Amino acid sequence: MSSGKTAQDPAWKSKEKAEEEQYARAKEAEALKAIRDELAKKQPAKSELDKDFEGGYGGQEELEDRYATTLGMH
Repeated sequence: MSSGKTAQDPAWKSKEKAEEEQYARAKEAEALKAIRDELAKKQPAKSELDKDFEGGYGGQEELEDRYATTLGMH
């Protein structure tokens, strides 16, 4: 096969297309990783967000339960 016909060969075209797609996927993966890393730096960890929320139990731990008696007095 002459060098001019190599570019016309279907097997060569499919190989070249696959290599181009692989390169594009690698570049996209790098870009996504960079974005994820940037977001991870900007956002605090989830455990840090939960610490500010009323102790995590709804904030009613100190309330007295006045109606839970066994004497039947209300």
